[in-house]
Amino acid sequence: MNKPFIKLENVTLSVNDGLLFENTDWLWQSDEHWAIVGPTGSGKSILAKAICHQLPLHTGQIHYFFNPVASEGEPFFNRGDVLIISPSQHQELMHRYGGYHQARWQSSEENDIPIVAEYLSAKSIEHRSPYEVTPFKTDEAVYRVRREKVMVLLQIEYLLNRKIHQLSNGEARKVLIARALMQAPKLLIFDDPFGGLDTESRTLLRKVITQIIVAGEVKILMTVSELTEVPEGITHLLYVADHQVSSKKPVNRVLPSEFKAEKCPKALEAISISANKFLGLQAKLTPNPAILVEMKNTSVIYNETSVLSNINWTVQEGERWAVLGHNGAGKSTLLSLIMADNPQSYANEIYLFGKKRGSGETIWDIKRQIGWVSPELQMYYVQGFSCLEVVCSGFFDTIGLYRNCSEEQQMIANEWLRLFQLKQVADHPFDSLSLGEQRLILLARALVKKPALLVLDEPGQGLDESHRKYMNDLLDQLCRQSNLAMIYVTHYLNELPQEITHILRLKKGQVVENSPRTTD
Repeated sequence: MNKPFIKLENVTLSVNDGLLFENTDWLWQSDEHWAIVGPTGSGKSILAKAICHQLPLHTGQIHYFFNPVASEGEPFFNRGDVLIISPSQHQELMHRYGGYHQARWQSSEENDIPIVAEYLSAKSIEHRSPYEVTPFKTDEAVYRVRREKVMVLLQIEYLLNRKIHQLSNGEARKVLIARALMQAPKLLIFDDPFGGLDTESRTLLRKVITQIIVAGEVKILMTVSELTEVPEGITHLLYVADHQVSSKKPVNRVLPSEFKAEKCPKALEAISISANKFLGLQAKLTPNPAILVEMKNTSVIYNETSVLSNINWTVQEGERWAVLGHNGAGKSTLLSLIMADNPQSYANEIYLFGKKRGSGETIWDIKRQIGWVSPELQMYYVQGFSCLEVVCSGFFDTIGLYRNCSEEQQMIANEWLRLFQLKQVADHPFDSLSLGEQRLILLARALVKKPALLVLDEPGQGLDESHRKYMNDLLDQLCRQSNLAMIYVTHYLNELPQEITHILRLKKGQVVENSPRTTD
């Protein structure tokens, strides 16, 4: 006879003084694997966090039947029984080994940062402090065997000697998965598991999840925005909308039309007025467009490993570039050179906005001309600020707002929130929004200061199809009505705005394509 695995009984969650998922009941049987499906901002991650005790219950109870002698279930689980792989966990990892964003690129600060092999070790997993000397609960040899298996499974053996803070977004996600599998949890939760992964890595992760399910030792729960992301082996779907459970069904009884992503409620407004008034950019290019970025034979090497090799690339005013490449291809490092975060730029011939790096310009002179959106900015953004304050911080290029804005600056910030149909969350805490909504707030932050160059690093990550289309429509309208230059990093050609004019493709740190975009 099948047995319960987890049971939610009359559960209501308390989040930021609000009540969500009111009076939710959910029985999860021991032979089931679930996916929570819903659009951006629907509450998928919130429900997943509640299951692993990361959010408080307002009412109700969650029962865990992990102990075979607990017939009625227990309101708790032991450390390591439930593990979650999430953007928040990735954020904690990067904060731990790089207290501020630029620390990732500072070679002089590497000594105290572990390599992946050290992070994936018994001591790192079981000891909360490097000075702890208590015996391991699981034999160290067992961890070594598990590590060998997961490294092969995830195809990341090449990362063992890489410093943690030097991992790309997708590489860090794989390392977190490897660490979780080494602990042999009873329940493994994947929150937005495919965000930041290239096509090959997504396919691999689907196979890995299916293999975990087939092995039968670990139960799987995952959150996804679309049905196409659900891997083989998931048996049941729970659909959420507006922070409520609307449907629970076995996969084989679901019609595709039932789980279509909701249409984005936001409607584009008269962006031409806003672009002209607030961006202050001319609609037509000058006869001789300025060169904004120029790299000549640029290379970056870490620990005798070449990350970028002989990059030659020019970005002119009004050009919109897509930068493509697999996880670890060098895309993030390339952006770090443009953003003036990487000290190796001084060892190369790089010109930003007409000045050679190292010729006396400051980091802030460069950042003042760049609007930036990325998952990393989202990870490092200081908690405790309202959405309006986050947008206003774009005027000063700070991660957090530490000075007063003028009335005009506040007016401009509010106008961008209104344009994005986010005026209603102006006073809400930034970290109370969904990851997708946070991304739109950061786009507004990037635009308030009238940048000459907009740098978007995987801006669609965490957004469902409808919200990605909304963002791209917005970017297309901005590009059509201004001379704004743009660098758009993604793994997927089908996610590109229509106004992309050029393609730069990287492979293992080298340029394999540098050309105008074709319409084919």
